[in-house]
Amino acid sequence: MSTNSELEKQADRNSAWDEETPRSREFKRIISVFFGRPLPVVGLVIIVLIILTAIFAPLLAPYDPLKMDVPNRLKGPTAQNWLGTDEMGRDTLSRVIYGSRVSLLIGFASVCFSAMIGIPMGLLAAYSGGIVHNIIMRFTDGLMSFPMILIALLIATILGGGTLAVIIALIVGQFAPSCRMTCAMAMSVKENDYVLAARTMGMRKVSIMLNEILPNCFAPILVTMTIGLGAAILAEASLSFLGVGVNPPTAVWGRMVNEGYKFLLISPILSIAPGLAIMLVVFGFNMMGDGLRDALDPRLRGVI
Repeated sequence: MSTNSELEKQADRNSAWDEETPRSREFKRIISVFFGRPLPVVGLVIIVLIILTAIFAPLLAPYDPLKMDVPNRLKGPTAQNWLGTDEMGRDTLSRVIYGSRVSLLIGFASVCFSAMIGIPMGLLAAYSGGIVHNIIMRFTDGLMSFPMILIALLIATILGGGTLAVIIALIVGQFAPSCRMTCAMAMSVKENDYVLAARTMGMRKVSIMLNEILPNCFAPILVTMTIGLGAAILAEASLSFLGVGVNPPTAVWGRMVNEGYKFLLISPILSIAPGLAIMLVVFGFNMMGDGLRDALDPRLRGVI
């Protein structure tokens, strides 16, 4: 009797293992592909460090980033001020640390909200087809015919600058690529058998789009969003450099580069430090996006 019960338990465990094996194997494959390449790992480490720096900025910054000390203006790197001071005597290192908060806030907010607009529009265009598809796609084509930074610059200037204005400007500049990517992926997915079966069963259009189509085209959308984070942070820095970004005296990397440009021969660290910060965070998100693209690419299943 006990032998039969043990055999039944073993059979149950084997069946459960068989059910979990495909998912566990796919997860292990994704982890193996992502962490098997050095550059995505380096990008992940950089982004984690930047996020931790932004979260713990009050603990890491040695001084108040807004505190001015005019008698010690344009001082070079010392033991007290590792990256020197700017033209107002403010500590450059503290301003670089606090600048990570603004860049990440604007980057994540603009990418998330642009995806919240672009993904539903792309799904609607792909699933509806006809005149709805043509209207949405021609609208996105019109937006994508202009460089994102040009659209963002125009909107930020009209709105008068500031954090909210920059976020709105970047949302308008970024949702079109998200919409087009979603539409392209959804059009390739909607003719699959499981979508046709869902239609035959009488599922509503919204349910089909959210439950059947979106999960099967989310991987490339995630990659696009990750790379878009780097583009958004670079665009925000460009707007701040041009003077239509976040209003002073908030520490912002782009404006710091602009302010230090006047003293490039006297104190080059004023522009080099925030410039390196911009370069590292954009590099990190781009490398993470490349790693996710390789890891989530279904064509690599079973290869690694």
